[in-house]
Amino acid sequence: MSIWPSIVAVLGTLAGALTAGLLQHRSARTARAEQRADSHRQDQLGAVTDFAAALDAHRSAMFHRERLALAEAGSEHQLEAQTRSHDTRTAITAPHLRLQVLVPELAGPAQQAADATYALRKATGRTELDARRHAAKEASEAFIAAAAALLSPHNR
Repeated sequence: MSIWPSIVAVLGTLAGALTAGLLQHRSARTARAEQRADSHRQDQLGAVTDFAAALDAHRSAMFHRERLALAEAGSEHQLEAQTRSHDTRTAITAPHLRLQVLVPELAGPAQQAADATYALRKATGRTELDARRHAAKEASEAFIAAAAALLSPHNR
């Protein structure tokens, strides 16, 4: 009776166990990488959403503030609107920084949208204010379109 068939069987079993272990390790590593990528994408989407919402709130506050400034000087409503616009501008800072770190590809469109919104402050009349508001909305829409194109699941 030969010992070779037993040795071959043991070696086959060891090779099978080693292969299965390597495959399981690779599968687990791939799953972790996919989970990290999905988590990062969710963080990016959150950054885009938070920035867009803060920008929208500031655009609305600035439009209201400037409309009041053109209509009535020094009123209590104007002071309240000014305080609100300061608060909403401050609320843009953190989401803007987060966006720049997590999605640097969107820094340009984000800055253009922010600049267009900040430009509402410089309007000298109602027609100009309306035009600047429209430009700010278009810049925000361009930012959102760029974000959608970049972060679409079909592009991943």
